[in-house]
Amino acid sequence: MHLKRVTSKHKGKTYEYAQIVKSVRREDGKSSIEVVKSLGRMESEEDWERAEKIKEAMEKDEKIVRLKDVEIEKQFELGLGWVAEELWDRHGIGKSLMNAFESRKHEFDPEKIAFMLTVNRLYRPGSDLSAYRWIRERGWPRVEIEKQWVYRTLDPLVEEKEEIEKNMLQELKNNLDLDLSLVFYDLTSSYFEGEGPELAKFGYSRDKRKDKKQLVLGVVMADSVPIAHRVWPGNTDDSSTLEKTVQDLKDRFGIEEMVFVADRGVFKGNLEDLDHNYIGSVKKRKSNLSEKLLPKNVPGSKEKRTAEIHTDGKKRYILCLDEDRREKDLENLEETVEEGESFLEDLEQRFKSKGRGRPMTEEGAWKRIHKNLGRSKRLFQIKVEEKNRKIEWELDQEALEYEKTIAGKFLLVTTTDLKPDKVMEEYKNLKDVEQAFDDLKNILKLRPIGHRTSKRAKGHIFICILSLILAKLMEKHTGRTFENMKEKLEPLKTNQIKIHGEKIYKRNTINPEQEEILSELDVEKPPKTLVNV
Repeated sequence: MHLKRVTSKHKGKTYEYAQIVKSVRREDGKSSIEVVKSLGRMESEEDWERAEKIKEAMEKDEKIVRLKDVEIEKQFELGLGWVAEELWDRHGIGKSLMNAFESRKHEFDPEKIAFMLTVNRLYRPGSDLSAYRWIRERGWPRVEIEKQWVYRTLDPLVEEKEEIEKNMLQELKNNLDLDLSLVFYDLTSSYFEGEGPELAKFGYSRDKRKDKKQLVLGVVMADSVPIAHRVWPGNTDDSSTLEKTVQDLKDRFGIEEMVFVADRGVFKGNLEDLDHNYIGSVKKRKSNLSEKLLPKNVPGSKEKRTAEIHTDGKKRYILCLDEDRREKDLENLEETVEEGESFLEDLEQRFKSKGRGRPMTEEGAWKRIHKNLGRSKRLFQIKVEEKNRKIEWELDQEALEYEKTIAGKFLLVTTTDLKPDKVMEEYKNLKDVEQAFDDLKNILKLRPIGHRTSKRAKGHIFICILSLILAKLMEKHTGRTFENMKEKLEPLKTNQIKIHGEKIYKRNTINPEQEEILSELDVEKPPKTLVNV
């Protein structure tokens, strides 16, 4: 085998490409040149050195050795990393980081470390220390790394975040033809271990960890791919983030025409001021409009159906009915009634009881009722008489019928001219952001956050977002879930083998399922012998 230079001219410029070729003898006895592998365009001497190493590795693949001379030393994770590296390059993520870091002087390559931290989060999410150990001991490609480089990579990520996201969006637009006319926005929270930095505050916890300080994370998505994120102090009110996020999309990304899709908590108090079309939901409870409109009929027989039932200036109100959701709502309603009745029967007996200790007071009874029934208290008419030591209660039939009538329904408001069915469809796509948050927390292990400075906490968040982008790109290209692909690709390893004192890297066999995923992702199979360059 040898390396062949191929030249090509385009628009007055000459480009060089590398091919690995070998001489083969045809059936007629004559020899010809066969292309073994095309290595793409060569733009520097380093590219040609890399091509030479690949050729040498492929030649080693053809050597005959004795088994006793083969020693397997180590094994490294290959499957997900191989795919991640291809998508990282194909969609310009690495390029976006390199351009942002270009003016900085580093003794190491922060883009490469950021990539390895991202891959680690796809594989084995954990602390920065565990990430450092994984990169050093298990990660592929092999990179030189020192512990402090992990932390020193997080800092420029945060400092150059605005530029990196802007560059990435441009690359994603070019590669994926992203539709930015419709953007989805939602918030979540993530808690800290310990006191946390200045960013850490007590606030509304979506993790149900009121005992922990937290931060608030807002994510903007388009076509199921995260395009921007922002970190807020933990006590930030959801609705206060909307105007700044919309303005950021306009100023930084130049997105002038867009429909904003978000949940009711984000839109609260912002609708009149929002300088864009939107799709949002109306609170189901404590809203006069909802109480008036939700009981209305939604005509048709489809499982998911809609009707425009009210207008208010530019605002159109769309009543939606989801039969699957209706069935679940009715099941939950029945369980809620049974649990409420059981609780009230037990409380009634305890209130009558003349056992040891102080008797339960009327105030104590009501505290238990509010704590245990919560919102379901609206389904019961309850009377507590401390003097006569009795609790009387009955189902509120009117409230129960109202709940049955609105089961499976929700009310949307929009300023778009989209058809009602399309409004419902796009609003339900907001679940992509909710699923992204679920992936961040449960697969990529966003929480708990252990950093003691706000900058490092934000750097941790950015690495999590980069890993989420790769996971969502994998899902977008294949239609599979990331978890499914991770399970299938994780067994694909590369082995460090020592032969006559020389180290080479050999991957294990690719099974049909792995080959299918690689094909769906349009990613070439890794060669049997790999070169760490």
